Amino acid sequence: MEKNMGKQIYKPKKLSRKIYTILFIGFLLGNILYVSPSLALTVTPGRIYESSAHFEYRNITVYAPAVGRTQNGYVGVISTITVTIQSNGSGQVFVDTLPLTQIDMQGSARLAVKVASSLVASDKNSNINPYEYDYFFVIRTSSPVIGGPSAGGIMTAAVVSLLEGWTMDNRTVMTGMINPDGSIGPVGGITKKIDAAYSVGAKRFLVPEGQMVYTDTVTETTTKNGWIQTITRTVTRNVSDYAMTHYGIEVKEVSDINDVLLYYTGHIFPVTPSEHSISTQDYISSMEPLATSLLNEANQSYHNASEAFDQSSIPNYFPNYYRNQVTDFLNNAEKLLQEAKDWYKKQLYYTSTTQSFSSLIMSRFVNYACEYFNTDDKQGYVDRLLSEAKSLYKNESSIAKQAQVKGAISLQCVGAAQTRATEAQEYISSAEAHHQKGDDFTALYEIAFAMERSRSIGWWLGLTKYFNDTGTITSEQLKNLANDYIDDAQQSIIYSTVILQEMGTSSQLLSEANNLLDSARTDNDNGYPAAALFEALKALAKGNLALELVDANSKGKIQSKIARANESASASIRDSRLRGIEPVLAVSYYELAQSYIDDDVETALFYYKYSSLITGVLTYSGTPKAQTSSRYLGIPAIHTPASKNSLTNQGLIVSTAILAAISGILIGVAIARIISGKKEEKKTAEEIYDMDWLPRTTLDYTEKTMLPKETVNMPKSIYDYHKELDGTQHETNYSKTSG
Repeated sequence: MEKNMGKQIYKPKKLSRKIYTILFIGFLLGNILYVSPSLALTVTPGRIYESSAHFEYRNITVYAPAVGRTQNGYVGVISTITVTIQSNGSGQVFVDTLPLTQIDMQGSARLAVKVASSLVASDKNSNINPYEYDYFFVIRTSSPVIGGPSAGGIMTAAVVSLLEGWTMDNRTVMTGMINPDGSIGPVGGITKKIDAAYSVGAKRFLVPEGQMVYTDTVTETTTKNGWIQTITRTVTRNVSDYAMTHYGIEVKEVSDINDVLLYYTGHIFPVTPSEHSISTQDYISSMEPLATSLLNEANQSYHNASEAFDQSSIPNYFPNYYRNQVTDFLNNAEKLLQEAKDWYKKQLYYTSTTQSFSSLIMSRFVNYACEYFNTDDKQGYVDRLLSEAKSLYKNESSIAKQAQVKGAISLQCVGAAQTRATEAQEYISSAEAHHQKGDDFTALYEIAFAMERSRSIGWWLGLTKYFNDTGTITSEQLKNLANDYIDDAQQSIIYSTVILQEMGTSSQLLSEANNLLDSARTDNDNGYPAAALFEALKALAKGNLALELVDANSKGKIQSKIARANESASASIRDSRLRGIEPVLAVSYYELAQSYIDDDVETALFYYKYSSLITGVLTYSGTPKAQTSSRYLGIPAIHTPASKNSLTNQGLIVSTAILAAISGILIGVAIARIISGKKEEKKTAEEIYDMDWLPRTTLDYTEKTMLPKETVNMPKSIYDYHKELDGTQHETNYSKTSG
């Protein structure tokens, strides 16, 4: 080196250029050595991308009995379902069936993953994050099977077993659909499925609770006085007797996924309701002042309405009998007021608030009706009321729209306020439409509702001062949450619709769910993401409930569903509080559900499930699926907010990039030394730096070069994972592969 320096080949100016060259070459080589994982996700339509990945997978194969169509009619057949979970994933679900099946199989697989993921995520004894896996279902059967989601239960059990690492009993076979709450729903063709289970050596067969009997058709032929008489009648038989008599198979009823897991694996997920009162002192302190204020308002409003009614001249003749109708509203206002007082005494303050609110609407309508029939300018009177309602709505909704969501408390309060704002707007629009059609009586009620609903916006925004706004929720996270649950609600409604159609029934809940889903989309488009989120949760709850109520055909079944929903909501509230999050909105609807148990079971179930969904959002809002990128989804690109895990990954990425850059620079130095070791002549700058060869940007380089094509062992499809299996069923396989 001293000898070269003695030649003074490198002048200070040229030395600087040489250093720049080395650094630039190092930068380029570093980029070649290091390919950011995010590059693989930024795709151009039509262009082929190649990459390698390291992941772990587990798979398990289980039997699923079904009813197949053959030349001899319908018979029991066995399907094999190979379920694979793959690490380094993002919660995507893939289904491969042969022969092709109906859409309910895809829906069952998605629902199975959702239920299993919810169970595992809440398991305090497990450190598995189910949302970081992808799920593959490969279904094979010997003949086309008729529609039906009867494999949902076994698919859920298989996913849970893979995530938890629990081995499944290979002598147990089951049939039963999975419901969103984890209960096992009804199926058909049970005896044919038992026939199929015997063919694979089953010793125990699981059926949904309440399906231990089946009907059979018996044909009897008798001969009397030369006449042959054939009589066909239906008889009820016992499934357990059929299985034991024909095949020696034991039959057990299962009510939920915990029962299934117990028989298959010996494990269950304990559900522990909250040992403490759902209404804590903090909650009471926030709700009691509001309940007190509204109760006093409702009481005064009722007395004012009663006096106005006594002094009114409301007509009462065919066909409308307006006075009779207004009398009914006044009586309802009194009844609701009394209920509000009763609930207040029981310290169920949100329920009291709800009844006071309803009483206020009735009383306000009575006042409007009395003034309407006492005035000569009825058109002008309704116009003035509409103007007042619009003005109040405009002021209150503007405040709700501008309210910031910073954490868990403000998310709930702002969401409740924005939901009420959009509801008030809907009633104002409907009132205008009825007024234009000349139906002022209906318009007056809708204006009364809109006025009270607009006033309630401030109530909810005011609750934020009673709690610490724990956690951090960005506007981007809120938008992702709203979009996620809008998608979930849509899938739930479609799946429930398909299943109910196959069963030949329908549900008003699905119509209500669709309306809520439309409202959620409208809220989202109008800049109310918090309202959109909670509207979507309501739609999801109703869509799920429509399916779960299919088999609620007995008092015992209904009580079981109420108990399960109560336990789930209670446990969710407890878990939220253990994480330092006060689920004020969830507690409010839990309390409301309690008030409906005796009078309206369906409404009680809805509010329990809505309460559970709210706490689920609060508890797991840091890991919504849309925040996790997938190697299988490239358009559009998904940007992930930083989280604990993502920060770790970013650290690895940065470290790798730095090492790659250093390696590139060292290689650049080596190249420069080789060049400098040769005999050199004095050259111009253009001669030293071959501009025809040296790229001006990294884009120039990547356009002229191709990434090295390495030999990759990554299978081309999930079928490659298990095509070499020896056929042993229910054996969990652990393997790693890299490319």
